[in-house]
Amino acid sequence: MKKVLAEYGAYLEENGKSHHTIKAYTNDIQAFFFDTRIKFGGYVVAGDIRRWIKEMLTPKEGRALAVSTINRRLNSLRGFFVWALEKGYVQADPMRDIHDIRVADEEQEKIMWLTEEEFEELLERMRTMPIKSRGVDPEEKYRRDRAIVYILTYTGIRVEELSNLKINDLDMQFRKIRVVGKGRKVRTIPIATLLYHDLMDWLDFRSEVAKKKHHVAESLYVFYSQRSNQLSVRGIQTMLEAYSTPQKKLTPHMFRHTFCKWMIKSTNNDIEKVRRLAGHSHISTTARYIKDSYTDLANAVESLPRI
Repeated sequence: MKKVLAEYGAYLEENGKSHHTIKAYTNDIQAFFFDTRIKFGGYVVAGDIRRWIKEMLTPKEGRALAVSTINRRLNSLRGFFVWALEKGYVQADPMRDIHDIRVADEEQEKIMWLTEEEFEELLERMRTMPIKSRGVDPEEKYRRDRAIVYILTYTGIRVEELSNLKINDLDMQFRKIRVVGKGRKVRTIPIATLLYHDLMDWLDFRSEVAKKKHHVAESLYVFYSQRSNQLSVRGIQTMLEAYSTPQKKLTPHMFRHTFCKWMIKSTNNDIEKVRRLAGHSHISTTARYIKDSYTDLANAVESLPRI
């Protein structure tokens, strides 16, 4: 099984998938064979898949998995079995008649984003939160973290795209960012005026830091860490988590959701514009942001006349 997964991982890498995506796919595939106790090479039929779905939705022990997680696992299996059939590892595709679980309205609440008020509170929290890391300059960390938050919020780029963002990807003269996304697809995102000024502040400050730190001077990337010339995906995730509150845990994808949600509102539901900016392959992915959240619905009910 390990050999087959390694071969599949190499195939995914050749097709432009990131290491983070490949790991997620292979973990999902391993979860299926582990949970069902089916050994790879044995027969897998659609009934096995359906029983697995039922167990994830209504487990005998523990909490049920979110519909989005189950659908992600099914998508991982779908791609794997198509590849395995072409390679001759299986004789039939058990996923052929298996469809994603339809998402109920309540599932929309799992798409978490920041309100404008929450975003302002976050910026203030970042400004005032003490730095506990030994040897880390508080101002340098604040300026870097602030620039990261602004880019994530005002471009909607993925965390892997941010980690790989290079200085020459920024065209400050014409105010646009070149982003290499999933499948090595390249898209260009305009830089909003607010983001432009914040980015210029960071780049100017970064230039001064480069005069004192060798690894920064050699770095081709927009963002670096304390010891490395590139800030890793995990480093970005950890940084954002540190600014979380008990009410809301911050994740990189939350800022992508925020961008899409704010853009849907500012473009009056023009999902094609938002799809192109976010780099979504399918319009259905973008369409999720048109739906009102439970909070929106609750506010609408509260606005009813009080007689």
